[in-house]
Amino acid sequence: MENKPVKVRLVGKSGRNYNIQFPYLHIPVTVNETLYRRMLKSPDYQFDNGMERFKERAAN
Repeated sequence: MENKPVKVRLVGKSGRNYNIQFPYLHIPVTVNETLYRRMLKSPDYQFDNGMERFKERAAN
């Protein structure tokens, strides 16, 4: 049985840290740039398309 990816949303960036909103959490989780890039590539997370510009900047 495969797990569905968790739908998350990038809500902001502060320096080299990213604020990620997870479902069922009221407060965004802050992750560093390395972890954020791993999350983008991981099949375990599905990012909302609302903040595509942050994904493009992080990929560069």
